[in-house]
Amino acid sequence: MARSLDELDYYALLGIPSEANLDAIKEAFRSFARRFHPDRFAGDAQRMAEATRVYTRATEAYRVLTHPEQRRTYDELRRQGQLRMDPQAARRSLRPSMQPGRGASSVPPPARVRPLLARAEQALAAGDSKQARLHFQIALQHDPGNELIRQRLAEVEAQLKTR
Repeated sequence: MARSLDELDYYALLGIPSEANLDAIKEAFRSFARRFHPDRFAGDAQRMAEATRVYTRATEAYRVLTHPEQRRTYDELRRQGQLRMDPQAARRSLRPSMQPGRGASSVPPPARVRPLLARAEQALAAGDSKQARLHFQIALQHDPGNELIRQRLAEVEAQLKTR
């Protein structure tokens, strides 16, 4: 597999059709990972190095194909004959809240942040600004580029200063 790796596009690498949905991509990657994870080849340095190269490319494919904007960009590049997406192009198409120093976006926060935001809002509704501040701070650690969380935290901190 490692020798022909440079001749495969992301879909072929994962063994899926180009119209595969998100669930099919995830399942294909899991199957691929079980087969080619470098840890399976511990003890054989050469095979482990090859597996690492293949697994890294599959991870790249998974990241691009599971991100809608990156996938659209990749599909266009693929039509032009390019088999891999430029890592710089991939970073540019990430949603703004995932890029350092970028403003808020209309994209919802990551799933791990939503419960923290809900707890913060519940604490505010219950009049517990200190608890709300704590939840907003933790949420901001998980999604540091999210300006909406930063603004809500600033509002809560302002409330606490006036007390």
